[in-house]
Amino acid sequence: MTNKSEQDGDSSKTIEISDIKYHIFQMLMQYLYYGGTESMEIPTADILQLLSAANLFQLDALQRHCEILCSQTLSVESAVNTYKYAKIHNAPELALFCEGFFLKHMKALLEQDAFRQLIYGRSSKVQGLDPLQDLQSTLAERVHSVYVTSRV
Repeated sequence: MTNKSEQDGDSSKTIEISDIKYHIFQMLMQYLYYGGTESMEIPTADILQLLSAANLFQLDALQRHCEILCSQTLSVESAVNTYKYAKIHNAPELALFCEGFFLKHMKALLEQDAFRQLIYGRSSKVQGLDPLQDLQSTLAERVHSVYVTSRV
């Protein structure tokens, strides 16, 4: 992630952050300097990368903001990629939202190769994902919630 290097005998030190694109790092710095997300305009295409950077630097509020933005722009086409990002970058609320989205849009998702690969493919297990178990847990939790609510 970072490499310290000296420039040709110069005593000043630079820190290279190679895992993050420059404009993503600028948004990260904007968040830190302004102390919040109110003034930030985050392009939809950059939300997942900013979520990854926020996770890397342990900026929980920024990460949660990115999770909320992702949930607002989630679509059948983007759901699988967003779910994988959420699981890999420790965004449990977003992953749970994606699981609910999967349950709600199962018919349309089963027509997509990416979703079928996520559910049935071996690569999910290799990546540490167990989407069938996650979907089962989410469904059980929702059924239980409806049952408890209806008894009150």
